[in-house]
Amino acid sequence: MQISVRSNIKEVTRNLSKMEKKFVPNATRNAINDTLFGLRTEFSKEIKSVFDMPVSFTTSTKAWYIEKAQKSKLQGILHLKRAQEKYLQYQIYGGREKPEGGKRKAIPVPQANYRAKHGGLKRNWKAILDRPQYFSGTVKKLGGKGESRPGIYLRIGKRKWSKSEKRMVGQKFRLEVGWEEMADYKKPKLNLEKIKDRYVKKHFSRIFREKLNWYMRNRM
Repeated sequence: MQISVRSNIKEVTRNLSKMEKKFVPNATRNAINDTLFGLRTEFSKEIKSVFDMPVSFTTSTKAWYIEKAQKSKLQGILHLKRAQEKYLQYQIYGGREKPEGGKRKAIPVPQANYRAKHGGLKRNWKAILDRPQYFSGTVKKLGGKGESRPGIYLRIGKRKWSKSEKRMVGQKFRLEVGWEEMADYKKPKLNLEKIKDRYVKKHFSRIFREKLNWYMRNRM
């Protein structure tokens, strides 16, 4: 994932003096780089607000690296590192997730109780299998006609023998995490381009003016 910040400098330099225009390339380069550093922090904040208890692997500014703008190339790029991009790809781009060959045979898909704000699994979902009231498998449907979808189920209530029905009754099962062959992410949760456009629009002109004023004061 690459986020590019270019200089659209015509707007912010329209009424500059001849002396000020002399320092535009340097001020622009520095403004782009400062904007990228600020944007990196903004992305980290956004990930923390969008996702439920995200891990530092994705929220740390170290998940990104910056390709700085140069005086001869007034464009800088913020790169999401490959490992983090793979981890977040379905939340950024959407798409269809399938089990990784050889590693797992199904994808865990959460139901309401174990769905995080971003639509994926809550971080603690694996721990439920350590509790006796949960199990992974299927449940026979009423009347013995087939089985329910595979997944992790919660046992609700206690089983007891019914003399009249001549079977065990009194216990229900609620699906908490389903095992699926694939999972579709139709609506990405993290629109990085939109966040970038909003941040640049809000901050770039101010940062550029600060850099230009610095050069004017120091007359380098």
